[in-house]
Amino acid sequence: MTLRSGWPVLLNYRGSGTGSEGTGEKGWRGRSPHKTLPRPLPLTLAPLLLILLLLALVPARDAAGAERTLSLTEAYRLALMNNENVRIADEGVSQAEATMDKAISTILPRFTAESRYTRYNEKKTSGSFVTQPDEAAGVDLRLTQPIYTGGIEWSARRQARLLIEKTSVGVNYVREAVILKTARAYFWVLKAGKGLEIKKAALKRADERKKVASARFRVGDVTRAAVLRAEAEAAGAEAALIRAESALRDSKAALKRVLGVAEELDGVEFIEPEISPQENRTLDDVIRNAYEKRLDYRQSVLGERIAEEGIVFARGNFLPSLKLEGLYSWKDQDPETTFFQKESASATLTLTYPIFEGGLRKAELDEARSRLREAELRKIGVKRDIEVEVREAFNNMESVKAEIESYRKQLSFAEEDYKMVFEQFKYGLSTTLDTIDADSTFISAQSSLSNALYDLQLSLIELKWRAGTLLEDSSLGLGQQREGR
Repeated sequence: MTLRSGWPVLLNYRGSGTGSEGTGEKGWRGRSPHKTLPRPLPLTLAPLLLILLLLALVPARDAAGAERTLSLTEAYRLALMNNENVRIADEGVSQAEATMDKAISTILPRFTAESRYTRYNEKKTSGSFVTQPDEAAGVDLRLTQPIYTGGIEWSARRQARLLIEKTSVGVNYVREAVILKTARAYFWVLKAGKGLEIKKAALKRADERKKVASARFRVGDVTRAAVLRAEAEAAGAEAALIRAESALRDSKAALKRVLGVAEELDGVEFIEPEISPQENRTLDDVIRNAYEKRLDYRQSVLGERIAEEGIVFARGNFLPSLKLEGLYSWKDQDPETTFFQKESASATLTLTYPIFEGGLRKAELDEARSRLREAELRKIGVKRDIEVEVREAFNNMESVKAEIESYRKQLSFAEEDYKMVFEQFKYGLSTTLDTIDADSTFISAQSSLSNALYDLQLSLIELKWRAGTLLEDSSLGLGQQREGR
């Protein structure tokens, strides 16, 4: 007999009879001397086999119940893979490539085929000549090759090439924005998780103060008001914990939206990234490097070049155009007219010079010049914004660094102060208000230091984004990873 899992069931069957030998009853004892039955396993082997069975099942249980983890680098990969803004930018590149195909099509020859059938109301003759048949049919094959169109075909091709480059840069710019948004959402989750830990510890301390106040009230050391105040503070700490739990759920929902995943993040352990510090460079060096690396500035430069080509394109409309056209014609008539020709072939060279088009060409040229001025102003504006944004991000990073040391001291003093005041409260040397005030300062110091540490890491990412190096740094991951929280 075996179980469904394949493990044998070991039975040590003793039977239901008296068990005396020679009685003929069922059981190991009293078996017939003419039959050899298998010897039962000793009872001491059953626990050993049970232990082996449990050891075999433990690895599978651990693998099934393993906790999921998510690092910042993995969050970047998920967001870049699933975010719709990246896909939209990719479609922009596809559209730009289609623009190149359209520009090339104006240079290549065009081949068209045309067929026709005509039915006349009657046949007409003039003497012995047939001037109009009853019906006629024909097929024309036409080949047209543009030779010169004022240079607009080559200008259109150069514009398309620049547009492809600009949209490709735009894809990377969107990827950088997605990385930054992912980092902000990720650190929001870490902040909320740390805030939840702080609120849990605060609730635990509030319960301890409530117990101490109740004990002192029973011995008549404090009044009922002290107990009520301690209970009110414990209830407030519980409400703060509920708000912290809600903030954590909201932050995980926001991160889930950024990552574009369908799975919930409730059972996920988030790994705190350990970001390497910014290299020692002056603010002026970072600004100069940003002019070379910033993708939006590169887009503005490419936009200016596209506008310049737009002027070349508009000027081409003032120049003459030349094209070569070949035609093969096949006709059939019933009855055939007197001078009917069944087949013909011809070649035509056409020179076209525009003289007056109602002011359209001048309006297009004025529009192209205006677009160039607009592109130049956009580039100037982006360049000025880069300096301000990099300076702001750099100063923010430096200020957060300086704040962290102050918050460390504040937390150290606040923690020591609370321990001392709480011990005094146990022996009646301090009031309930003193412990509550010390606890509030302790909670504030914990929250300030925790937020500042995360803000420092986020400020480093912000600075890399402002400097235009976020994408190349994030492609290899930001520093080493360590498990946190």
